[in-house]
Amino acid sequence: MTYKIDPEVLQRVVTEAYPHLIDPTPGRWVASTAGGILGKVRFLYFSPREYVVIFGTPTGTQGFSGRYRRVDIDKFLLAGQIDSYDVESDDTDHLTLLPGDRGRMERGHARGLTIHPGSYHVEYGRGFVASTLPFAMVDTLLVSLEFASVRRSAVEFAALLRKRRRT
Repeated sequence: MTYKIDPEVLQRVVTEAYPHLIDPTPGRWVASTAGGILGKVRFLYFSPREYVVIFGTPTGTQGFSGRYRRVDIDKFLLAGQIDSYDVESDDTDHLTLLPGDRGRMERGHARGLTIHPGSYHVEYGRGFVASTLPFAMVDTLLVSLEFASVRRSAVEFAALLRKRRRT
C-alpha cells in the first residue's frame, strides 16, 4: 500500500514546526468521548486509510485507548504528559510521554491512559480508518448523548473528504 504521510517526518514536523497549531478559538474544536476519555479534537486530515488530528484536554482525563485491529496509531506529544500501560500485560510498568515524544500503539493492542491537564498531541492513524469510527463515536452518542458533537464530527469528516477529492 502507498501512504502519503511518513510518521518519521510527522514527528519532526510536530516537534519543530507546528507547536502553534494548538488554537483554543471557539468553534474550531469538537468534543470527543471515546473509551471514557473526554477531550477536544481538531480534524486536520481524514481519508479512508489515514487520519491526522490534534487531541487534547485543558483539565485532564483518563480511560481506555480502544483496540484497533486494523489501524496503527502514533501520538506525538506537543504539550503536557500522557501516562499509559498495557492493559493485558503482567508488566506493571507504564510509559510516560513528554513534549516531543512519540508513542505508538500497534494494531490489536490496547492501553489504559492518563492524559494530564494541558496535554495536547497530534495523532496519526494508518490502516482501515473507518474501523475506528464506532469506538470514536459510540461513547459520545450513546453514553454522553452528545448529538451535537457527533453531528459536528460528521460535518468535519465530510469536509475533509470533499477537500481530499479536490486535491
